[in-house]
Amino acid sequence: MPIRLHIFVSSARHAINSSALICRFIAFHLSPLLIHLSYFLIIDVLGFVALVMLRPSNHKYNPRYVDMFFLSTSAVTVTGLATIQMEDLSSSQIAVLTLLMFLGSEMFLSFLGLVLESSKQNKHDPENRRVSLVTVCEQSHLEEAIPQTPSMNSTDIKRSCHKYLVFVVLAYMIIILVTGSLLVFMYIAHVSSARDVLTRKSINKALFSISVTVSSFTNGGLLPTNESMAVFSSNNGLLLLLIGQILAGSTLFPMFLRLVIWALRGLRLAKAEEPDFMMNNSSSVGFSHLLPNLQTIFLAAVEVAFVGMTVILFCCLNWDSAVFAGLTSLQKITNALFMAVNARQAGENSIDCSLVAPAALVLFMVMMYTPSLTKLFSACQDHKQIGPESDDRTSKGKPFLKTMAFSPLAFNTTVIMLVCITERRSISTDPLNFSTFNIIFEVISAYGNIGLSTGYSCSRQLQHQDGIACHEKPYSFSGWWSEPGKLILVLAMLYGRLNSKDSTSARTR
Repeated sequence: MPIRLHIFVSSARHAINSSALICRFIAFHLSPLLIHLSYFLIIDVLGFVALVMLRPSNHKYNPRYVDMFFLSTSAVTVTGLATIQMEDLSSSQIAVLTLLMFLGSEMFLSFLGLVLESSKQNKHDPENRRVSLVTVCEQSHLEEAIPQTPSMNSTDIKRSCHKYLVFVVLAYMIIILVTGSLLVFMYIAHVSSARDVLTRKSINKALFSISVTVSSFTNGGLLPTNESMAVFSSNNGLLLLLIGQILAGSTLFPMFLRLVIWALRGLRLAKAEEPDFMMNNSSSVGFSHLLPNLQTIFLAAVEVAFVGMTVILFCCLNWDSAVFAGLTSLQKITNALFMAVNARQAGENSIDCSLVAPAALVLFMVMMYTPSLTKLFSACQDHKQIGPESDDRTSKGKPFLKTMAFSPLAFNTTVIMLVCITERRSISTDPLNFSTFNIIFEVISAYGNIGLSTGYSCSRQLQHQDGIACHEKPYSFSGWWSEPGKLILVLAMLYGRLNSKDSTSARTR
């Protein structure tokens, strides 16, 4: 028995070392786009296999492979669209989806980018040290004659800043996830209306607390409940908790990151060089979420103003409609704030989007399609570092037709046309549910990795098929599409996720 155990441990050690070497080779020799594509596809396939192998909680329900693959892709790309009822899934499958959302989140990938960048610098560190040693030896007499305070050169301080950021981002993720899960669990334990919802649906309170915190912080949008957060529309405290977690993991992360670095510098928990350098030379560090001071303030101010205007418009258009039926004035404002934040981030809905005024839905669609200001700032910074001459050479090397062929507008137009072709029968027989606007809204939501959906309503059917009863299903509108249509939407989710990563990868590598 000890011999077998020794052989097993030795084999496992060799497998881990080989995997580490392969991952390091891929990270150091492939382009960022290929790395991201390989990463998402591998995690997506592994998640799909895990979801298929685990059995649902509803033993009478046998999900199709296409739906499981769609759900796995939705979790990995942090989109949040679901083509099945989430309450049919078992606790193990919910745990797998929660893990997939975390592994595919922008926060975790940024952390991995910092780790790989630090590994690259450590790999070339011995050569740099030999060169610096020769330089120091040649100038030893000058240094003895002119006394200087010990300082770090530019390369060393950048290397130290990357190591510093690795621990800061890791601690930030752990603190937000642990604290957020505990706060949600305590709220559910002390508020009977929220606790009764989970009891009625037979959902574990601890699993729900962890899943909803990870979903909000990673902007994943997949929750264990069929109706997302609509069943908690009267729980203002829970909605406000999730709003804070959503903003902490997305738009306002640059602001919170600077606040954490500033606090660590004030508490003197680390050397003074790293925080001072990052606060004063954030662009030189090469981390896309570490913005200069003025850009961080502008980002926070624009986000607050944008959310505020969205809340005002949403309330003016839907105040007395069926969207806010049964809610008090404070609950209406809280739900409007929750939707304004989620329309640009996580895609968790606390109201029925099919009842929202068309003008508000158009606003939501624009918010889902528009990239965040963090990505725009990163692109502008890359343009400054590259320079206009290099940009001119790059633009001359790319023909106009080739550029347009891979533009987001051309891609989304093609996807919408393909979906209209695959769903042409439903469009002709059920024009109210399968309207062109609803299809466009679903495609933009998938491309933007948001997850809001207008859903499907049996009451909007103009004609009923003989012998086929229509049953309301609380999942995304794409759940009623054909299998080719769902696969096309899978491509839209992957393209949107890769497009968002490619726009911010230049400063992280």
